[in-house]
Amino acid sequence: MNIFKNSIFLDKEKTILKHKIPNELFKEIIIFVKKAQQKRKSKYSFLLNHLNSGKNDFQISVDTDIFEKSFMFGYLIKLGEYYFNLKSNDRKIRMRRLNGHFDHYDFWINFTEKDSINPKHAHPGTLSGVIYYTDSYNHKTEFDNKIKYGGKSKEILLFPSNLGHEVKKYKNNKTRITLSFNLELL
Repeated sequence: MNIFKNSIFLDKEKTILKHKIPNELFKEIIIFVKKAQQKRKSKYSFLLNHLNSGKNDFQISVDTDIFEKSFMFGYLIKLGEYYFNLKSNDRKIRMRRLNGHFDHYDFWINFTEKDSINPKHAHPGTLSGVIYYTDSYNHKTEFDNKIKYGGKSKEILLFPSNLGHEVKKYKNNKTRITLSFNLELL
């Protein structure tokens, strides 16, 4: 069963891969986000705020205990391997870990509110990705290779970690929610 067969590259250089997450797997993303939203409402939420580049309203890591037991864990790894196999490389991938840090895996949720900004940056690791939980509300992720993409709910983009990208100042009143992650070669 090849769940990635409908994936497409957004660019002719085959750098940015787009895939639609199957509904059953997206249900796990919904659980991740609901748990994060509960924590975000706490007066102690600042203790778990995942400090990253930019000025997002709130970022929090996906709970390790539910992530490790999820199909999404394997899905992200297999998607990374699929990406490399399309490029004729038989490579093995794993989720990037943050050893000695409370965040554990390099997999987090971004809550973007009006006036948030995520300036140009790149990620550590080999491959990085963004999952659109909500639509991007026509607020695009802009990549250094001139690709601009406004994701829809249930879409995922996968790209080389060193590919610079940014999300300019957010002007919408609706919360834009994405999940980001980093993978690395074994």
